[in-house]
Amino acid sequence: MHLVFITIIGSIFILCLAIVKLLLFSKGRQYLNLLLCIAIFGVIWYGIIYLLTNSGLIKNHPVLFNKGLPLYYLIAPCFFLYIRGSLQPDYAVFRLKYLLHLVVVIPALVAIVPYSFADTATQQWVVNQIDKDVAFAFSNNRYIVPNWHWFTFPLSALLYTLAQFSFAIGYAKTKKYEKKTLTWVLAFTVICGIIFFGMLAVNLSVLSNFNDIWRILHSGRLVLFLGLAMLALSGSFFLSPSLIFGFVRLKPASQARTAEARSGRLEGELHENRVKMYDTSLIVRVEKYILQAEVFRKTGLTVSDLASMLEIPNHKLSDLFNNHYKLNFNTYINNLRVHYVKGRLDAGEWKQFTLEAIAQEAGFSSRNTFLIAFKRIMGVTPSNYLTSLKDKAA
Repeated sequence: MHLVFITIIGSIFILCLAIVKLLLFSKGRQYLNLLLCIAIFGVIWYGIIYLLTNSGLIKNHPVLFNKGLPLYYLIAPCFFLYIRGSLQPDYAVFRLKYLLHLVVVIPALVAIVPYSFADTATQQWVVNQIDKDVAFAFSNNRYIVPNWHWFTFPLSALLYTLAQFSFAIGYAKTKKYEKKTLTWVLAFTVICGIIFFGMLAVNLSVLSNFNDIWRILHSGRLVLFLGLAMLALSGSFFLSPSLIFGFVRLKPASQARTAEARSGRLEGELHENRVKMYDTSLIVRVEKYILQAEVFRKTGLTVSDLASMLEIPNHKLSDLFNNHYKLNFNTYINNLRVHYVKGRLDAGEWKQFTLEAIAQEAGFSSRNTFLIAFKRIMGVTPSNYLTSLKDKAA
């Protein structure tokens, strides 16, 4: 098996694991998760079609051929929107105007119509021709995607990647994230740029050397380079899990000054919920971990997740919350989230971020859950509490 095939198969496998990890463990960020899933799936599909086309196996799966072009156009816009929304909470919620980024897909959809609506016999004939000579995949046949798409899709992708890099550089100046986090974002963006540049270079090489297409696509250095870049992209999701689970912001200066006070309030909340007759090293360990790591900010956090983090049996941790604190796990965690939001609002961060953005950073998965929890603990709605803060500041 060619080294190129091995690297691409490895990339596809790791990217599939990244999607599984995203769907299982990164909850509460539906819009951002959808963007990342679409982008990753687009890369996976690109790799699969390459393998099928250049191994000759495409003749056994004619229904798959010529369907991926719209996905390829979406890879870069989805990565851009995902990174932007992950770094800036104001962009983390879907808005109708973001649909403008889908305009690039329209020409691709038009291009795949002839083959998609062709009868089964015609589709089988097309893939048989490709099996005989892979150069047919770049011919002017009406059932083949026009060659100009193989320039426009990587070029548009490079433009989005440049915008993504510019946004990340600009955000690095705000110093709202750790240097390591932004380094990974920039590295991820550079890898994306290398992939799209590699796609463009391979397409240029193929279209200018029709007589040498087989060698270029099977053992050429450009294709191997592209395969290694895809492998680096897939590995980045595991070397830096925050690319999947979201980035943790640094505390602003104003918030840092009140961090100790807020920690005291959170600790007070923990002790208020504690039944005095019961005090063990387990309680200290759990409370210390929750406060220091701020795990309550993880959206969709479950008692099983926390038990796994602490390496404590699930039933033992459940018993602690139910019988010791006399609260169910979700109520306990939402109490901490409300105090976190209150601390950020008291520090004046409502001037920089929307109430919804702060609530989302606190770990609330929905607006209704946040409103109910805040009203239950504070006695007023979040908007009324915010109004009182604004009145005091006036």
